[in-house]
Amino acid sequence: FVVYFLKIDPNPQTMKVLRCRDFGIDCPAEFRGGSVEEVLEKAKEHGVEHHGQTEEQVNSPEVRKIAETKTRDEK
Repeated sequence: FVVYFLKIDPNPQTMKVLRCRDFGIDCPAEFRGGSVEEVLEKAKEHGVEHHGQTEEQVNSPEVRKIAETKTRDEK
């Protein structure tokens, strides 16, 4: 018989996920990272590059609020 030893990480990093749709845009893009800040930065880059948003738009308090309330944990 064979014995397997599995190493289980007692503190697995929970990934955060934010979706473009969370901003009310019909787009399948999803952003993942280790923190809200990380996914927000990815979402902002995407907004500028793919949706023609300005730096002012993506850096607005409204965008930050959406990111803070809509970002979810994903294991």
